[in-house]
Amino acid sequence: MTDGALQGLQDGGGHRGTVMSLLDTAMTHAALSHSGFSREVVAVDIHVAFVSPASGALTAAGRATGGGRSVCFCEADVADADGHLVARAMGTFRYRESA
Repeated sequence: MTDGALQGLQDGGGHRGTVMSLLDTAMTHAALSHSGFSREVVAVDIHVAFVSPASGALTAAGRATGGGRSVCFCEADVADADGHLVARAMGTFRYRESA
């Protein structure tokens, strides 16, 4: 993601809602991968820590850290182009059968 989606905050950093969307998407894909893409997932709970202002190109990486048959625990990081941490999240995702 690049600067165009990140404009608009007084502190000169990018919009935190955009960063939260990146974290949510990274964790959702991690949970889907953890189930072998056989079921859908919905977020139950997400906690976000903003570490530094976002600017430039951003990269999100998510990983499943545990869970069982009905839930998956995930973490994700967003970093800027220089590799500096922008935000970190932890989330709980519930599995459900595909419609």
